[in-house]
Amino acid sequence: MRIAIITSDPGLDSCQLLAAEATSRGHQWVDLELLRLAVRTTQPTLLHDGLEVGPLDAVIIRLGARFPGLVEAAGRALEQQQVALLDGVDSLLAAQDKMTTLQKLSAAGIPVPQSELVRDLDQLEAAIERVGGAPVVIKPMSGSQGRGVILAERVSTAVSMMESVLFQSREFIVQQYIECEGQDTRILVIDGQVVAAMQRTAPAGDFRSNLHRGGSAIAIEPSDDMKSLALEASHHMGLRCAGVDLIEEDGQYLVLEVNGSPGLQGIARTTGVDVASHWIDALERVVEDSTVDSTVDSTVDSTVDSTVDIEGRNREQV
Repeated sequence: MRIAIITSDPGLDSCQLLAAEATSRGHQWVDLELLRLAVRTTQPTLLHDGLEVGPLDAVIIRLGARFPGLVEAAGRALEQQQVALLDGVDSLLAAQDKMTTLQKLSAAGIPVPQSELVRDLDQLEAAIERVGGAPVVIKPMSGSQGRGVILAERVSTAVSMMESVLFQSREFIVQQYIECEGQDTRILVIDGQVVAAMQRTAPAGDFRSNLHRGGSAIAIEPSDDMKSLALEASHHMGLRCAGVDLIEEDGQYLVLEVNGSPGLQGIARTTGVDVASHWIDALERVVEDSTVDSTVDSTVDSTVDSTVDIEGRNREQV
């Protein structure tokens, strides 16, 4: 197969792991770097360095915080061409938007931290009280690796931070702070199966447990409740592959985030699981399923055409 990955940086560890796994299976791997990509409304729809990308069998979209409009346009073009995508554009966009994720999960009955999106400083103090009072977490609508996430210990601190945010015309979420000793759990879900899990701990002086921020991690065997919650979350977000972050409060697990483009190297190194192999397995199944669907559609169309032809001949004879 000819497989492409759309990413802001093909040199990232996760991309390299996927490329190595795909090529080891005999697939042709194509890096489509965002800054070198152009999307057209007519054929050829995708250009890389000004050259036509050419036919693709399958694509993995790594939807980061940079150039979301370009990624979406490329994904839409591929969907229109019926190229097999590991995960669809709508699902990836929903997961990238933290508020949309929380709304979808909450509507499905999945427990999440109390959260509000508020733009008016006059409403901020009341919003903080509604999510449980200070301290509160202030986080951007999108982003990864803990970038832009702030812990406001007091209401006055939150107001000061939000003044700066509003001045920049940015939108942030005010979220309940859950005391968890700087620990959370990342569960990797692929094709309806939990394939790896790790418990992350924040470095001293920080509340963010992201490994890119110096957090540490250990492999764990998640409980049935944790697995069930992670599988439900990824299902309701419509994601085939997802990193689901859980946090514990009073013996109950809540979903913090669902990442449609999770980092692979950290969890692979921590757990010893070959997660890239699982990803390529999933992609191959997507292609197989799309091939079967196309064959069925062609058979149905052929049958319909034959029926019409027979009926036409009968009418002519009559």
